[in-house]
Amino acid sequence: MIETRLLPTDELLRSVVSKVTEIRVRESEMMQEIAELDRRGAASELGYKDLAQVLRHAVRWDL
Repeated sequence: MIETRLLPTDELLRSVVSKVTEIRVRESEMMQEIAELDRRGAASELGYKDLAQVLRHAVRWDL
């Protein structure tokens, strides 16, 4: 972990922008995979009522 106190402001901002971009890319990939699970009917295949229930159980998401 970089000591953020020591970074110049412009470098710190670039780091934040870079991380936000990475998060958005990963979220997009995840949403595409979730859509594919839904398309395949994963919920019923795995014995759940719906995909939200599958995901809550699989990744321990709270309501």
